[in-house]
Amino acid sequence: MGFVPLSLRDYVRLYLKSNRGAKEADIAARLRSTFEAYKAGARCSCGEPIWVIGSAEVGHMCFTCITGEAYPSEDYEIAEACGRGWNRRRARGAESVG
Repeated sequence: MGFVPLSLRDYVRLYLKSNRGAKEADIAARLRSTFEAYKAGARCSCGEPIWVIGSAEVGHMCFTCITGEAYPSEDYEIAEACGRGWNRRRARGAESVG
Protein backbone atom coordinates (compact mmCIF):
# COMPACT_ATOMS: atom_id res chain seq x y z
CA MET A 1 0.00 0.00 0.00
CA GLY A 2 0.98 3.57 -0.34
CA PHE A 3 -0.25 7.04 -0.97
CA VAL A 4 -3.34 7.75 -3.03
CA PRO A 5 -2.14 10.25 -5.65
CA LEU A 6 -4.23 13.37 -6.24
CA SER A 7 -3.61 16.46 -8.31
CA LEU A 8 -3.06 19.62 -6.34
CA ARG A 9 -6.33 20.99 -7.69
CA ASP A 10 -8.29 17.87 -6.65
CA TYR A 11 -6.79 17.92 -3.16
CA VAL A 12 -7.69 21.59 -2.71
CA ARG A 13 -11.29 20.81 -3.68
CA LEU A 14 -11.41 17.88 -1.25
CA TYR A 15 -9.89 20.02 1.51
CA LEU A 16 -12.44 22.78 0.97
CA LYS A 17 -15.32 20.29 1.23
CA SER A 18 -14.08 19.18 4.65
CA ASN A 19 -12.94 22.58 5.90
CA ARG A 20 -15.72 25.06 5.31
CA GLY A 21 -14.52 28.60 5.54
CA ALA A 22 -10.99 27.80 4.39
CA LYS A 23 -9.74 30.00 1.57
CA GLU A 24 -8.88 28.23 -1.66
CA ALA A 25 -6.06 30.64 -2.52
CA ASP A 26 -4.41 30.14 0.89
CA ILE A 27 -4.59 26.34 0.71
CA ALA A 28 -3.28 26.23 -2.86
CA ALA A 29 -0.43 28.63 -2.04
CA ARG A 30 0.67 26.56 0.99
CA LEU A 31 0.61 23.37 -1.06
CA ARG A 32 2.51 24.93 -3.96
CA SER A 33 5.14 26.32 -1.62
CA THR A 34 5.54 22.99 0.17
CA PHE A 35 5.69 21.12 -3.14
CA GLU A 36 8.44 23.45 -4.33
CA ALA A 37 10.36 22.71 -1.12
CA TYR A 38 9.83 18.99 -1.74
CA LYS A 39 11.16 19.30 -5.30
CA ALA A 40 14.17 21.17 -3.95
CA GLY A 41 14.94 18.22 -1.68
CA ALA A 42 13.43 19.30 1.66
CA ARG A 43 13.76 16.61 4.30
CA CYS A 44 12.19 15.88 7.64
CA SER A 45 14.47 16.13 10.67
CA CYS A 46 14.66 12.30 10.57
CA GLY A 47 16.14 12.45 7.06
CA GLU A 48 13.12 11.24 5.06
CA PRO A 49 11.51 13.28 2.25
CA ILE A 50 8.67 15.50 3.44
CA TRP A 51 5.01 14.55 2.96
CA VAL A 52 3.70 17.47 0.91
CA ILE A 53 0.08 17.41 2.05
CA GLY A 54 0.87 16.97 5.73
CA SER A 55 3.78 19.39 5.64
CA ALA A 56 1.58 22.13 4.18
CA GLU A 57 -0.34 22.04 7.46
CA VAL A 58 2.26 21.33 10.15
CA GLY A 59 5.71 22.11 8.73
CA HIS A 60 8.32 20.13 6.82
CA MET A 61 8.05 16.59 8.15
CA CYS A 62 7.67 13.10 6.70
CA PHE A 63 4.49 11.02 6.84
CA THR A 64 5.71 8.90 9.75
CA CYS A 65 6.81 11.82 11.91
CA ILE A 66 3.51 13.62 11.30
CA THR A 67 1.15 10.69 11.81
CA GLY A 68 3.13 8.18 13.86
CA GLU A 69 2.22 5.49 11.32
CA ALA A 70 4.91 3.44 9.57
CA TYR A 71 3.42 3.74 6.10
CA PRO A 72 0.52 5.45 4.33
CA SER A 73 -2.61 3.42 3.86
CA GLU A 74 -5.01 5.25 1.58
CA ASP A 75 -3.60 8.61 2.66
CA TYR A 76 -3.47 11.34 0.03
CA GLU A 77 -0.36 12.86 -1.51
CA ILE A 78 0.18 15.22 -4.42
CA ALA A 79 0.61 12.94 -7.46
CA GLU A 80 3.91 14.44 -8.54
CA ALA A 81 5.38 13.67 -5.12
CA CYS A 82 4.36 9.99 -5.09
CA GLY A 83 7.17 8.63 -7.23
CA ARG A 84 10.19 9.27 -5.01
CA GLY A 85 9.83 6.40 -2.56
CA TRP A 86 8.15 8.24 0.32
CA ASN A 87 9.53 6.16 3.15
CA ARG A 88 11.04 3.00 1.70
CA ARG A 89 13.50 2.47 4.53
CA ARG A 90 10.77 2.61 7.17
CA ALA A 91 8.30 0.60 5.08
CA ARG A 92 10.80 -2.25 4.72
CA GLY A 93 11.40 -2.21 8.46
CA ALA A 94 7.67 -2.19 9.21
CA GLU A 95 7.03 -5.11 6.86
CA SER A 96 9.70 -7.23 8.50
CA VAL A 97 8.27 -6.70 12.00
CA GLY A 98 5.60 -8.97 13.38
